[in-house]
Amino acid sequence: MKAWHCVSLDKTEADIAMPSRSLNPAPGEASDHLAETRFRARMARVGPALARQADRGGPGRSRGLRLGWMGWLIVDGLAALLLVTALVAWPPIQACRQQEQTVGFYPGQSIGECIHRGLAARLDKADQSVTGWLRGFGR
Repeated sequence: MKAWHCVSLDKTEADIAMPSRSLNPAPGEASDHLAETRFRARMARVGPALARQADRGGPGRSRGLRLGWMGWLIVDGLAALLLVTALVAWPPIQACRQQEQTVGFYPGQSIGECIHRGLAARLDKADQSVTGWLRGFGR
């Protein structure tokens, strides 16, 4: 039986493509040897990537928060809801703070009531805008 030339992982692609010894195995074993040589060549090319991964902490290291698509959909929805809430609530809050600093409130009023009235007016205006848009949608 002939001795096989095994390709080590530290050889370059040129060494793999043109080995120093003949690769003429027995007729039945030719495809197995060719597959083995190709596999070792692929592993030699992939080797440095695995080494870089090991330097970053290896495959066991977590890469941040891992959620499924449903989890990220919920997170995105909550972020959008928080943004819309902030955009709707910020102007009335600032207007009431400004009124408190400059003019003040009537006796019995508070900043909480002012903010509540401002938010109710803003939401009512948004509701009327959407309703008007939907009524004109079919025309």
